[in-house]
Amino acid sequence: MRRLWRGVLDRVAPYDAGKSLEALARELGVEALVRLSANENPLGPSPRVIEAVRREAPRIHLYPDGGCTEVRAALAGRLGISADSIVVGNGADELLAMLARAALDPGDEVVVPHPAFEPYGTEATLSGATVVSSPLRGYEQDLDDMLRRVTPRTKCVILCTPHNPAGTIIRREPLERFLVGLGDDPPLVLLDEAYRDFCDDPDTPDGIVLQRRFPTLVSLRTFSKIAGLAGMRVGYAIARPEHIERLNRVRAPYNVNRLGQVAAVAALGDVEHLERTRATVLAERPRLQAALAQRGAPSPPSQANFVLPKVGDQAATLRVALLKAGILVRDGVGVGFPGHLRIAVGAPEHNRRLLEVWDATLGGSTAR
Repeated sequence: MRRLWRGVLDRVAPYDAGKSLEALARELGVEALVRLSANENPLGPSPRVIEAVRREAPRIHLYPDGGCTEVRAALAGRLGISADSIVVGNGADELLAMLARAALDPGDEVVVPHPAFEPYGTEATLSGATVVSSPLRGYEQDLDDMLRRVTPRTKCVILCTPHNPAGTIIRREPLERFLVGLGDDPPLVLLDEAYRDFCDDPDTPDGIVLQRRFPTLVSLRTFSKIAGLAGMRVGYAIARPEHIERLNRVRAPYNVNRLGQVAAVAALGDVEHLERTRATVLAERPRLQAALAQRGAPSPPSQANFVLPKVGDQAATLRVALLKAGILVRDGVGVGFPGHLRIAVGAPEHNRRLLEVWDATLGGSTAR
């Protein structure tokens, strides 16, 4: 019998984003839900973004700029790099697919931390490469273990800082030692920095700075979190121009839509809103972590816009109670941490409401 679909699909699980907010609200009989399960911006997009999208809407019958020229120019000015060091994608997810399509051959190996963002392994598997998983050491990526797993067949190593879902960072000196340890003929190193905008630890590495010494390093960043453009799907990769040229060879001609491009440029132009978002997260994150710890649910030291409290056998009970109260959080089982909940840092009123429901559900009991 003729085989219609690739056999590799049997080894890939579809990404389950869950029901839409609208469908869940109807199902629960509430007017609106607070989604703290997807690490979204607690303030929403800049008013300038909303106005820019409104102005651009009459032009959506026109194809977008295939090269994202204005977005790359704005990013280049903000980051102090050249525009030809940047490629823009339909979210960071597309950039992962582009990297896999451009770099990975059947038989290659990709070293990834486990658990981590699921599309890392998915894209490598679809390309025919072998995923080599490196277990976390507690909540930290084990760079020594990852280095031991690098072989002559390793085409790419993926690192995530801050890590999703743990929220921890790879510190600058250990990362530099790791990169040096890859030797004179290193593989590609993909440094996922999607949550870097929320770091306040001075030991946080900067992929752009590291690229000056380590030419095979590729940084991955996004407008979804700090700029509140998750619904627009705009991400970008930063690398040496010769690597960006390779990625552009597999990029779809019009991969980022018109509205996403004008939204990204407007977001970069509203520095005050970006700083307000960062300030909100940096103020609310320690408060939320401290409040959860007082309730017997400690979490690793997050540098992202979410926390990962260890709740123990009450995790499922809490998640359901919060859902019934109109608050969505992520079950740790789905992200590789059973007995945990991944909770985005919300606006102050949302965090207060979460704690109220928490207390009403557990009655002051602690995690076990």
